[in-house]
Amino acid sequence: MEKVQKIFKIFFLGCFLLFILIPILLLALGSFGEIWYGTILPQGLFTLKWYKILFKEIMYIRSMKISLLVGTLAVVGNIVIGVPAVFAIYNSTSIFLKKFLDMVIILPIAIPPLVIATGLIQFYNQEWIHLTGTWQIVLFSHLIFTLPFMIEPIHANLKLIDWKLLDEAAESLGASFIYKIRRILIPNLLPGILSGALMVFTMSLGEFQLAVMLSGFRTQTYPVVLFQAFSRETGFACSATTILIAVSIFSLLGIMRLLRITRTG
Repeated sequence: MEKVQKIFKIFFLGCFLLFILIPILLLALGSFGEIWYGTILPQGLFTLKWYKILFKEIMYIRSMKISLLVGTLAVVGNIVIGVPAVFAIYNSTSIFLKKFLDMVIILPIAIPPLVIATGLIQFYNQEWIHLTGTWQIVLFSHLIFTLPFMIEPIHANLKLIDWKLLDEAAESLGASFIYKIRRILIPNLLPGILSGALMVFTMSLGEFQLAVMLSGFRTQTYPVVLFQAFSRETGFACSATTILIAVSIFSLLGIMRLLRITRTG
């Protein structure tokens, strides 16, 4: 009976992996194919022309620069906001603040990106501050959307290192507040900060709903241009998608590695 259960588990696990991996593999194959219309597999393997075209397209290069800029600034902004916020809430005795942190963590699930984008459009489409269609408003939306994914790893890391015990030990040795933050807290929080940074960057790079509603023609992010590419050439769209998938996979592997370090100390 146990052998049968094991076989079923392996079978369903294999089906699940195939369900996820087959579309990715087909996209990768499509990026190296000459033509792919109405067939299961692309025709005319093997060519690199789609990648050559991709890296010559002004729209692609501009959108990638904007995505990288927004993703990088989203990481910096999340670290600047997230680390002090988590540290303050962790050391607070207020139950309200701790409940507030829990609420922030589930914010992306509770509030759809469509609602966030609509609110930002209404607020920033004023005469005194007209930011609709700029990369700045896309950055603001990504900060709101990704902040919980920076807060959660840092908060988990802070609980793991038992900061209160370290703080008391450093205090007994005469360490100043700045010294404790610079030489004790930040180095111990580094795995959580790095895993959160990778998660934020990956989510910002691949985010579509906020970007398509808030960006303008010259401030479109990579996923928006990628969506438009599918109406042009299948091979071109597949090559653009393959690059995005590769970046996401490497980021995911980095997140898994850093989370493992965080949990084991």
